Order: sequence, then structure tokens, then C-alpha cells
Amino acid sequence: MLQKILIFSVLLFIYLIWYIYLLIHKKDYTHLFFSFVVTCIPFQMSVPIFVPHYHTVVGTGSFTSKIFLMIPLIASLILLIKQKNKNLFYLYKNENWILWILALTVISLLNPLNFAKWGTIAFGIAVLSYIFYFRLIYNSLNPVQVLKGIFASFLFLCLLQFMLALMYPLMGMSFVTSIFQAGGEGWATRNGTRPGAIGIFVTPANLGLFTVIASGFFYACYLSDYRKKMSLGLLMINSITIILTYSRTSYITLVVILFTLFYIFKNAKKPLISFKSLFLGVIPALILIYWLVFLSPFSGTFLKTNADEMAQARLDHWIMGLDIFRSSPIIGVGINSHLEYVAQTISLNKLIHNDFLTTNPIHNTHLIILAETGIIGLLLWVILLVSLFNKAKINIGQNVNTVLALSQIALIMTFVIYGFTDWAPLSHSTFPLFLLFTFFNNKYSIN
Repeated sequence: MLQKILIFSVLLFIYLIWYIYLLIHKKDYTHLFFSFVVTCIPFQMSVPIFVPHYHTVVGTGSFTSKIFLMIPLIASLILLIKQKNKNLFYLYKNENWILWILALTVISLLNPLNFAKWGTIAFGIAVLSYIFYFRLIYNSLNPVQVLKGIFASFLFLCLLQFMLALMYPLMGMSFVTSIFQAGGEGWATRNGTRPGAIGIFVTPANLGLFTVIASGFFYACYLSDYRKKMSLGLLMINSITIILTYSRTSYITLVVILFTLFYIFKNAKKPLISFKSLFLGVIPALILIYWLVFLSPFSGTFLKTNADEMAQARLDHWIMGLDIFRSSPIIGVGINSHLEYVAQTISLNKLIHNDFLTTNPIHNTHLIILAETGIIGLLLWVILLVSLFNKAKINIGQNVNTVLALSQIALIMTFVIYGFTDWAPLSHSTFPLFLLFTFFNNKYSIN
């Protein structure tokens, strides 16, 4: 706890200096408060107020099982004092997706197979805290200020991640892996198999996921001529950070989103599925991925490390997830609860043959959604992603909200691809970014 307070104090000091600098130079600083809260997301800055006890040690699911007093909630209280417009419970346009999440949360709490209701409550509190805060920001900042806030946050975070990645693994300064997250040093070495940068996160996969999301955002800025030179520089820095994570999924995902964003930006008014998209988008991306996996200097990461072992571990996880799904195919076993369900289900316990399966969430985001919310939840997830993608593509074609629309597409592609091999998209340090981009992209979209 003392370590978190120290990190929070340093962040606060940096933003205070930033504020003074902008104030002295008579530049706009209205976005900094919002930017500070966004910066706190990957750091998981919050105050634990209740820690429930369960059979599982690492957590009940992919999200946190602890009840936190969260930074966005504290920030919301500050904004409530300052704002005149406090109509927070009115249902605005483009917010049906929030009701879907809340409905699934309520169903999970009523689900008799949910053995980790506090885990579901923790998820619900986090979602409501962020949505509550984003609503207040929507009432107080304009779209340009929101964009500046996200840019400032990602600028700071990506420069920090880059410096930490240079320190480890490039320079071998392993002490930086334990500064921000307990247990980071073990994950950074992947238990001795191969080292990888973790930045402020606990695993290389989480750092890779965040950096790919940020790269999609900066590439969107570059294509839209928003701070173009700086965005290109940050995209290059992020590419180096991703290389140093040695995260195979991150390499492939970055290639896919760069091709996807460029093609959609140039052809937003045309059908997505066509011979042109096949020859100018899909085939070149597949050729580059083939080169990356089999012929590039990084091919050893894919073929000569622990790829077979990790593939088998994921396959075992997927089988476990399907077994959970069969237990409750319609509504699942409850949001953020699948690990606790396994721990308390004797028939599933008999299938467990190594600790990896019970000390890690299922390494498949979409399978987690299926296991925890059933067919209903998975259908809503697919409908949400398709509708968000389509809405963003329409905005790009109309030259409306282009940066956030492209970023939304990059986020969706990242979650879809990354989601097949990892649970990081549903982690406490990443899922709020999905809420962030989805909320503001919807708000500033064409009706």
C-alpha cells in the first residue's frame, strides 16, 4: 500500500509540474485532470476497502475480486462539486451498451451458480465508477479537450513504458520489474524461459496489449493529421517496446491493426468485404505475418521457445472453459467468477492436472465471456463489437470524430485477436480503456 501511495504521489507531482508549465505559458490545461485519471488506469490506482476470502488465491476471475474506492469515483466527487449540470441518471443517446453490461451484472448476482458474488460486485463497481466519471467529463469537456487528455496520458505512459523496457530486458536491470507490481520479476522472465518487458504491468502480455492499443491510437492520430510528427515518433517507440515484450500475440496484432486502419481510412465509404480489401489488405497482412513468424529475426520467438508448451496450456484452458459453459450454457456461472467456480466444483477439479489452470484465468477472453455470461453474454458481446465497428467506419467515411473512430476500430481488432490467446483484455488494468474509447466514441458519433 505504501508503494502505491508513493507512485500516486509521484504521478500527482508530475502532473502538477505539467499544469504549472501550461499555466505559465498560457496554454490550455483543462484536459490535465481527465488525463491524470486516464493515466491512473494501468497503474490500477485505488484504495482497497474490502477483501473477500475465497478458495482461489489469485482472484475469482480475470478482473479483481477486491472492492476498491477507485480514483475515478474520487475524481467524480470533485467534479460534482464544480459542475452545475448534475443530471447523471438521464439515459443519453448511444448508451444501450452500458445497460447491457449492467443487466448481465444483475443476472450474474442472481445466478445460483455464481460462487463469487463479491467478484461480480467488484466488476460492477468498477464499471459504474468509470461510466459515472466519463459522464461528468462529457458534461465538462469538449471533444478536442477529451482527445488532448487521452493523447497526453498515452504520451506519458508510452514514454515511461519505453524507458522501463530499455532498462529490462535490454539493459538487464531487473529491479524495475518489481517497482510497480508484486511478482513482476517472475513474470518478466517467464519463469526462466525468456525475458520480456513488463513496464508498469505484471506480465509482458499486459504491456503488449496496452502498447498495441496505444499504437492504434497514435496511428489514428497520424492518419488524421493530429500532431502527426509526434504521433509517428510515439508509434515507432511503441514498436520497440512491443518487440522487447517478446509477446507473440502483440507482434501479430500490431501488424493486423496497422493494415486494417490504413485500409479503412482510405476506403471508409466502400464495402469492407470485397476483392479490393482481399488483395490490398488481407493478403499483404497475411504475407507479412508469415514472414514475421517463419522468416524474420523474430521467428525464434514463435518457433523455438516454449510455444508448444504454451499452446498446450491454452488448449487445456479452453477445454476447461467449455466444461464450465456446459454447466450453465444460457447465463453462465457469473461475471468474474469462473476460477472460483472451478475451485468449488468437484467434477471440474478432477480434470485439473496442473496449477497453471487454476492460478490463471482462462487464456481466451471470448471463452471467459461465454463461460461467465453464457450464450446471452457472448451474443451481446459479438453484437456490441460489430455495431461499434460499423458505427466507427461510418464516422470515418463522413470525416466525423475520425481519431476516436479509428482508435475504436483498433481497440476492437486488438480485443478480438488478443482475446483468442489471453485474458488481459478483461483485466483490471485494461478493460477500463475499452469503456473509455467506447463511451466517448459513441458520444461523438453520428446519430
